[in-house]
Amino acid sequence: MRAACLSLALVGASAPAAARPIIVLESHVGQRPANADAMMAPLLDELDRRGFAARPAAVLALVGRRAPRPGVLDLGTNAAEITQPAESGYEAYTRGRFADAETALRLAIERIHRNPALLVLDTNNLEATFKILVALALSQSKRGNAVGSIATMTELIRTFHNQPITRVDYGPDAEQFYRVVSRQVQALGRGRLSITGASDQAVIFVDGQIRGLGRATLPDLIPGVHRVFVQVPGTAGRQYEVEVTAGQDTALEVDWELDSALWLTDGWVGFVFATEAERARQAGFAGTLARRWGGEPLAVVGTGELDGKPAIVGRLYGSTGQLVRGGAVLLDGPLDAESRLRALARLLADGTPAPGVRLVGDGPAFDAGESRAGWLAPRLLVGAGAAALVAGGVLYAIDQDPGGPSPVVRNTAPAGIAVGAAGLAAFSVGLWLWGARAGGSSPMLAIGVMPPTHWPTRWPTRWGGFIAWRGAL
Repeated sequence: MRAACLSLALVGASAPAAARPIIVLESHVGQRPANADAMMAPLLDELDRRGFAARPAAVLALVGRRAPRPGVLDLGTNAAEITQPAESGYEAYTRGRFADAETALRLAIERIHRNPALLVLDTNNLEATFKILVALALSQSKRGNAVGSIATMTELIRTFHNQPITRVDYGPDAEQFYRVVSRQVQALGRGRLSITGASDQAVIFVDGQIRGLGRATLPDLIPGVHRVFVQVPGTAGRQYEVEVTAGQDTALEVDWELDSALWLTDGWVGFVFATEAERARQAGFAGTLARRWGGEPLAVVGTGELDGKPAIVGRLYGSTGQLVRGGAVLLDGPLDAESRLRALARLLADGTPAPGVRLVGDGPAFDAGESRAGWLAPRLLVGAGAAALVAGGVLYAIDQDPGGPSPVVRNTAPAGIAVGAAGLAAFSVGLWLWGARAGGSSPMLAIGVMPPTHWPTRWPTRWGGFIAWRGAL
């Protein structure tokens, strides 16, 4: 049996590690649209089918407990709704209904952990949390759940290490149980936790208790999971779970600009930016998260407007924030939106282009409702430039010098050259602007004079052209 176990261990050690899925985050300006789930469903379904981590549950499983989550995860709830199960659970415990007590108290402590922003500013909630953990540990013990009761009592001691259970309040059995577990916990040693990088205005709570402003250092923590909540006025705050190890220094480095823009919830995961200008930080944020979460590329898909119409854009970023590839899909047009969104997923997955998917670069893709105006200037310049080129060519063609066969003298060549040169300049600038808006890469207008034998068949840039003619100049 031992040989078999060793053989299995060796096989497991030699097997290559499975590739980590690429995480997909959403990106929105302002509040996430109410219909975002319906709009994004075909894209996220296709990405999920192609091996991406495109759903919140999959993302949360990959990023770990230390990832920043909003201070309120159960939207629409309040402190009274959170503590109500605690009251009913504690009453059930005092009446000896330990199964009912355990169910209610477990729900109460879970809600407390998920919504620290609703509770930390009222110190009375600390006492309520203490009573919940005591009653839960004792209810589990009464039901014969030794493992669960010891784990709950250990959490109580870790959270309230200076507040013992007393015989007067909870009876001799509770006091004795506390002392037994406390001796085991004391033997675990102590660890150190430092918290840095938060906003100067941030109030830092550890296990529901204020520990610092802007930064905090806790040199004497019982090993295990400690819950950190960073509250900045005017925000929902961010919560983190940090594993502290005995005899070691543990650091939590908060990047408040990034963490406050990142929303990791049960319903959706992604960025929320106040304006399109702030969304310009998306590439840098994506690179930071890619490095933080293992170094794999990271995909960002977002809603907005393109050409003044509703659109979804997707980009794949590397670990330095560089764009790997990107595409955009208008949510109206001759093809159905679902097929275009699935085509966008294929583009992000393997680079396959498709009709209805516009390639985009790393510049702004959304125009915040000003796309029509933004496209008007390049179109006018291209149109006016082309008209001036034609007019200049006509003026040059009808030029007649003195002494020719006709008695009429039309000295229009200088004007033709001037008008043509102005038209060429306007056409070039308009084409450059058009290319910049359409592709986001580095467009270039190539203009040259060369014999027909050297005319190119293709250009190395997306936007290229040349002017040439046969014959002598």
